[in-house]
Amino acid sequence: MNIVAVTTQMSDEKSFILNLDTNEKVALNGISPDGARGIDWNYTGEYLAVADNQGQILIYDKKGNLIRKFSNENAKSITAVDWHPKKNILITVADKIRVFDIEGNLLKSIKHRQEDVMLLSVAWHNSGLFFVTGDYGDEKDKSLLQYWNEEGELLKAIDISKAEYRNLTWNSKGNRLATASDALRIWDANLNLISEGNSKDYLWGVSWNNKGNRIVTSSMEQKIILWNDKAEIILIVQ
Repeated sequence: MNIVAVTTQMSDEKSFILNLDTNEKVALNGISPDGARGIDWNYTGEYLAVADNQGQILIYDKKGNLIRKFSNENAKSITAVDWHPKKNILITVADKIRVFDIEGNLLKSIKHRQEDVMLLSVAWHNSGLFFVTGDYGDEKDKSLLQYWNEEGELLKAIDISKAEYRNLTWNSKGNRLATASDALRIWDANLNLISEGNSKDYLWGVSWNNKGNRIVTSSMEQKIILWNDKAEIILIVQ
């Protein structure tokens, strides 16, 4: 369906679903007044998960009706949520990695590193066999990009970024991962670095086109950049 789901925070406007064909906007009720950051459709497009800033996970149908709400073990802000590509289970990231089924049952809780560092992003691989997370880092500890199998076992950790990993996403073939931090970086499915494109300010959003030959990023200074699949800049819009 030609609809998009949007979360908001620090705004009087509620998170919503927007039908792009009719311009009908449906507010998503039940979300924390502090707003939400995590949002994702499940693999069938039947359910929408929103993870809010009070540690709640809310499940909506595609019409925006709230069908379930449960807690993330604590009231800490959830920064991202991602559904499994073939099952109705989802991952949330905050102080830990947590895996839930659609009924709200906690299946796994994973402390991702010894230091108390907030996670910011998560993306299942298209196969569902593994996922990748990115964290914030701090003054003493570098941001980590981490590679996990489906059972939640850590396979690889990489610390080359100079900034937090705000977002990361796989292309449609599942053979390239794009990450947004101090640079646009493109990795293969084993997290080997393929390409790197420098940015003058920190990158926050990242998305592939359907063909997998273009990437768009958004930045802290509100720049939109179009890149090719070698992390070379094609166009900058301020």
